[in-house]
Amino acid sequence: MPMRKKLFYEFIGEKIRQKREEKGVTINELSLKTGIRKIYLQKIEEGKASRFSTTKLFMIAEALETHASMLVIGWEEFEKLACAE
Repeated sequence: MPMRKKLFYEFIGEKIRQKREEKGVTINELSLKTGIRKIYLQKIEEGKASRFSTTKLFMIAEALETHASMLVIGWEEFEKLACAE
């Protein structure tokens, strides 16, 4: 997987995990709310689920009572910093 794509999935996964923990939602609860298997959610949060759909991103965002755009805010800045290292 290209480095940029890998970084993007890791970034999104971390943002999802942060929002889930901020809301006090367990991975099991998120799985129940979204219908997405727990193991797949764990892979998403770890940045290891390549090619997950925008539909899943919207489902996760809705379950976490946020907008999907909030899960990608900061990507450009993160990418610049990561590529500068």
